[in-house]
Amino acid sequence: MVEGPTREERPTLPTLRAVVTEAGARGVASFAEAGGDISDDDVRGLVAALAEHAPALLPLAVADPTLPRDVLDRPLSRGDSDALIREMFHAATRGLHDGPELARVLRRLRHRIMVRIAMREVLRLADVDQSSAELSSLASAAIDAALRCATADAFARFGTPRAEDGRAVSMTVLGMGKLGGSELNPGSDVDLMFFYGTDDATVVPPAGAHTDDGQGRDDDLTPHGLFARIARRTTRLLADVTEDGFCFRVDLRLRPEGSGGPIVNSLESAERYYASFGRPWERAALLRARPIAGDIALGERLLRTLRPFVFRREVDPRIADEMTQMVVRSRRELHADPKLDIKLGRGGIREAEFFVQTLQLIWGGQHPELQVTSTPEALRRLRVAGLISHRDSAALGANWALLRRIEHRIHFKTGYQTHDLPRPGPERERFARSLGFADASEFDRHLGAARRHVATLFDSLTDGAREEPDANDALDALIDRVSDGAAPDELADDVAAALAVQDSLEAASYLTRLARHAYSPLGPVGRQRAPRLASILLDAVRDAGHPDSALRFLAEFFTRVGREWSYDRLLESEPHVARRLVMLFGSSATLSRSLVGHPEAIDEVLTVHGRLPSVDEIRAAHDLPELAVDPLADIEQTVATLRRIRRELTLRIGLAYVAGEAPIEVAQARLSALADAQIERAYRYAEREQTQRFGRPSAPEGGGSRASMVVVGMGKLGGRELGFTSDLDLMFVFSAEGETEAHGEQRSITHGELFARIAQRTMRLLSQHDEAGRGYEVDTRLRPSGSKGMLVVSVEGFERYHQRHAAAWERQALLRARVVAGDALLAGQFTALAAHIAYDAPAEPGEQLANMRRRIEEELAREQVDRHHPKVGYGALVDVEFITQYLQMVHGADHAVRHRNTLDALRALRERGYLGARDAEALEEAYLFFREVEQSLALLDEAGQASLLFPGPRADAVARRLRIRERDGHAPGRVLRDVWRREATEVREIFERIVAPVGIEAPWGRASRRAEAT
Repeated sequence: MVEGPTREERPTLPTLRAVVTEAGARGVASFAEAGGDISDDDVRGLVAALAEHAPALLPLAVADPTLPRDVLDRPLSRGDSDALIREMFHAATRGLHDGPELARVLRRLRHRIMVRIAMREVLRLADVDQSSAELSSLASAAIDAALRCATADAFARFGTPRAEDGRAVSMTVLGMGKLGGSELNPGSDVDLMFFYGTDDATVVPPAGAHTDDGQGRDDDLTPHGLFARIARRTTRLLADVTEDGFCFRVDLRLRPEGSGGPIVNSLESAERYYASFGRPWERAALLRARPIAGDIALGERLLRTLRPFVFRREVDPRIADEMTQMVVRSRRELHADPKLDIKLGRGGIREAEFFVQTLQLIWGGQHPELQVTSTPEALRRLRVAGLISHRDSAALGANWALLRRIEHRIHFKTGYQTHDLPRPGPERERFARSLGFADASEFDRHLGAARRHVATLFDSLTDGAREEPDANDALDALIDRVSDGAAPDELADDVAAALAVQDSLEAASYLTRLARHAYSPLGPVGRQRAPRLASILLDAVRDAGHPDSALRFLAEFFTRVGREWSYDRLLESEPHVARRLVMLFGSSATLSRSLVGHPEAIDEVLTVHGRLPSVDEIRAAHDLPELAVDPLADIEQTVATLRRIRRELTLRIGLAYVAGEAPIEVAQARLSALADAQIERAYRYAEREQTQRFGRPSAPEGGGSRASMVVVGMGKLGGRELGFTSDLDLMFVFSAEGETEAHGEQRSITHGELFARIAQRTMRLLSQHDEAGRGYEVDTRLRPSGSKGMLVVSVEGFERYHQRHAAAWERQALLRARVVAGDALLAGQFTALAAHIAYDAPAEPGEQLANMRRRIEEELAREQVDRHHPKVGYGALVDVEFITQYLQMVHGADHAVRHRNTLDALRALRERGYLGARDAEALEEAYLFFREVEQSLALLDEAGQASLLFPGPRADAVARRLRIRERDGHAPGRVLRDVWRREATEVREIFERIVAPVGIEAPWGRASRRAEAT
């Protein structure tokens, strides 16, 4: 531990001794009762100052009476450098293993440094920037120490991950947000992201590793698994509450895929994620990213790689709209008086931060000097670059400092993350004086002027930054009239003024229906219990993809739950949760009906469990006694359980998707993982049930394994691209002919009969409808000979069919074949055979593929000038898939391009040089666009048409779902149509250049030609 001055060397502190308030006296008395020594004047003064100015920290001194003396062992007049704080943590934790003692040391040292930083700011020995920097250094040092100890312990137990060249793979931690900007608050969480070097490594076991006691290494542990353990342990070392309190609360939601993504990512996977799915808010988040722990050089390398994603070379002012909308959305989540909230309220810290960050994102690509994480430093550089006036820069710098001082003082007083000022009264007076103001009036004048200036600057970014008071007033007036009992026809005009609905009279009827139920948000009891909830919900309706649908399902939902529902106050206090619910109701009739029909599922949607489920969670959800096969569970119970799990997990995936928390590719992968788990459980049940009746399959006469079967996923299931309403394309393949081994009352049948029964039972378990939810539609027409062929086929028969009879399209279909259930040995055998058939023969001529594409478009798309199909239409999804699959078959000798997933295959083709970068980017963008449209249509109404009519309410709803707004006076649907045609035209041009001409003109081109002719 770094030593400080002795008591004789320590200067006396008159400022501390002068604190004699009533609160200070009570604090000193509490400290003395806990055994603290108050004979030292400076110790007594420090404790009194804590009680008066930072009461949230006083319990630290009361719980550990040696703390004040330790704090004073170094002069408060001097701040601690980052290097010194890191050395203190390094020295304190040297030689400690992961465990209770390490957690205790981390917390006790954190508490001492935290109190020291607070005292320096309270006594005005440090300004807010210095305090924030020291708090950030404190957090970084604690995180680094926890990571170092957790890593050493994990490597000692499980082994060291080493790359092919023998070098150890390292890990880095990025500090985000205020921590990344060295602007941490006393009450802040720490926003972290964990990354490691590479997946191309092996965990090399330590000498003498063992597994017999359950405490040794896991022989199947991958580098990702090992680093995930380290990340989880580091998080617990920091965030777990022990008898010594906590070190820092940890927030990991900024990582790729958010709370539903892996806790740690390799550099390669992170780069792929941001290149493919990075959203504007993630650009803003990475703007302040800084390596703070672990391998700093590795973190800097990652940030250099991501710099082009964050800072675009072209000046793009549109980011200003995104940033201002983020602020507006966050303000809707306020549940206190907005004027009291100095972070999210008008002219608050968020607007000041986002003003600076928006200018950095717009200009940072052309002005590399703006690529800094600190707000004050960025502000200075913006002034030097001439992007903000000297006057505005100076004023914003001063206002920022005042807002941050206030924020710090709130945290010192409350100890938790709130940003609410004290209400007018004695407490506000004391608060103002603690900041050096004469009284609350002077404080309010200075704060009001600061907030007005910040708000003016923020509004200058874009007109979209301003609130819409007229709309809000209209909404409040509408709520009052509905609650007063106005009839629907009397409300129609008010509804039209306040809400963007298609049918204002019908919407008014939904509102009056809500008002008739006492416990609904518009009913008398509901308004008394949660007075702001109606406003929150209806405000969200205005932004919903389909406002009419959102209102309809809100009315149905609250009618169903009635007075038993207890989440109204939760929704009022957590408006973002309410908005997610409305977003679901306004985006998906399919999912909304599922929720309204089973209101008990609201627990899954509104609580912490409502986040995007991980693949591991999906698998774990199926490990239930109700799905047991030994002994065999009741079949009706099994079906009901499978339906319930599917319904609940689909709701969670859908909610994350419509809320913008899960990109389309992630949602597809999770839906595919859910289908995999359902198929695997259904197959295991069917296999057990049928072998109990007819005996187990026999082994070949010459010896070997018993005959077995696999379930093969084809199409979107095979490519892990399943949509919300997709069918399951399945094929059943078994290993060998023979007869079952019957015993007792069992009846022997052929393997073909047994496996056909298992396949039929599996399909029934998957497709049978139940009160708990709907089943999957199962399609087996991709098997050999299609619907005319046997339901199950032997491996030998499968190979023979493809050698003699298979059409070209059947070979193409095998590009996506993936075993999803069944015997592991047979799975490997079938996978190799399918790959051989799909890839090893020369590719069919491009003209043959183009002819097939033309037939699909002519027979299925049925497009017109104003009606387009996102899947089989001109230049749509099938074009992208066919281009990709054609190139895979042409270059199939290169195993690197053998991917079942379309986007994975596209990226591999680009990386291997078989597809130009520009074409690859265009195809990927078009694929994601058309998949978004396809899924938006499916979610709007499962029974609706797969094509989209322009113009029309469905087109406008899909456009809003894709965040396409009115442009140049054109409705969102018209803008969507223009984007569609541009994407489709480019895709078809690429198809005909790479594959072969299709020979079909675009429907909008045909219409133009006819118009010219007439």
